[in-house]
Amino acid sequence: MFRKFIFTLIFFFILSQQTYAKIDIVYPTSKDVKVKSASLFFIGNTDYGSVFSINSESVQLWEDNFFVHVVPLQYGRNEIKMVSYHHGEVETLTYYVTRLKTSPAAASYSYSSYTYLPSLQKTKTVKSNATVREKPSVSSSRIIDLPEGVVLYLSAKKGDFYKIAEYGETEYWIHKSNISTPQSIEVKEQPVLSGKYVSSDDKYDYVTFNLSYPVFYTLKQNGNSVDLTLYGVQADSANNYRYTFSTDRTIIGYDAYYQGNNLVFRIAKIPDNFDEKNPLKGITVFVDPGHGGEEKGSVGPSRVPEKDINLYISRYLTEYLKRAGAIVIMSRNDDRKVPLYDRVKMAKNNNAIISLSIHSNALPNGYDPYENHGTEVHYYNENAKQLADIIKNNLVYDVHLKDNGVRKSSFALNRSTNPVSVLVEVAYMINPQEYILLKSPEFQENVAKSIKKSLEQYIFVIKK
Repeated sequence: MFRKFIFTLIFFFILSQQTYAKIDIVYPTSKDVKVKSASLFFIGNTDYGSVFSINSESVQLWEDNFFVHVVPLQYGRNEIKMVSYHHGEVETLTYYVTRLKTSPAAASYSYSSYTYLPSLQKTKTVKSNATVREKPSVSSSRIIDLPEGVVLYLSAKKGDFYKIAEYGETEYWIHKSNISTPQSIEVKEQPVLSGKYVSSDDKYDYVTFNLSYPVFYTLKQNGNSVDLTLYGVQADSANNYRYTFSTDRTIIGYDAYYQGNNLVFRIAKIPDNFDEKNPLKGITVFVDPGHGGEEKGSVGPSRVPEKDINLYISRYLTEYLKRAGAIVIMSRNDDRKVPLYDRVKMAKNNNAIISLSIHSNALPNGYDPYENHGTEVHYYNENAKQLADIIKNNLVYDVHLKDNGVRKSSFALNRSTNPVSVLVEVAYMINPQEYILLKSPEFQENVAKSIKKSLEQYIFVIKK
């Protein structure tokens, strides 16, 4: 009797340890979704050894038993039925996807139809990174991010945007959230430039402009020169003052900031202590593993988050850069959240020459992960394009990734003109082959080696 009891316990223990069929859907995150795209990809995983299908179509299972499958959609409500068969056990899961009809393209929006204010109005920027745009829209191109305390005069309004009363043909717009409540004035206070002086230290050349109050300014690079324009400050036919810095060498970092009423314009120096055998020796590099903490970034089909992969690659990169003699600052070396603009400040405050933000890519609805993949590097300012090209070309060659191009994109981590800033999208989290690579320590290390080599090549180029 006792023996029979023991066998019964063993049988139920073994039964309890058996793995039954299960389906873990990582994306989409809801069982009832609405989209406008003609297709939707499903990513997730199931049990090892399962036979898996979606709408009766057999689906390939990759390493870790994950799947990436694109489902075409009809207009209206689509039923998506998933079945996982595993050792006689069957699990089914049903999702509903409603494909919405897209509205006809709207008529082209006219930015010229704005309302002039009844009188000139005066305001100030109330926060750092107060964005000035080309048109009255949050999707319009950024002209510059102004610091707090800059005095602006406004002449017109459209929606929540105000038009800055500049002296020239170009329009500049700022959102109301960036400025204090505008006050009507009768006469504009003419800003006075009482002088400028040049200074230098081991890292920067400076030009300081003595102004009667902080004025609106823009910076624009054109090859080996940078134009600084102070608006409303005497000088040219448009009543603006322009200062041009020119050099016969590659321009790296540059920016401008206020110290009281004085505007300081600075250009980063190319380090003199160049060692051909160790070109990165003494070069300060900021390495930013994208996301962190509760910000997971994209999530792979077997639920590995992008934030972890970014960190692993960044750690390898930091190790190789330090071995090469570089001074490396990391935005994070563990799993924690770091606010975007704190990362930007960290790079700037540590006088980094180069800033690298490391990411792994994702896709929006309607795109096929099997067709859209590869490595790409993003830049925003002219001084970073050369570095972006070098990194992208090396990654394509060294780790055999599809060339997805170099792209001009506006991200917080690549908008800064100082340091030279790029954002690297190493590979795609939802392309099966690339996801497998991204999880591999060998691949992560090879990516780091390739980027380190790229920085060495870049230093050689700017030292010419």
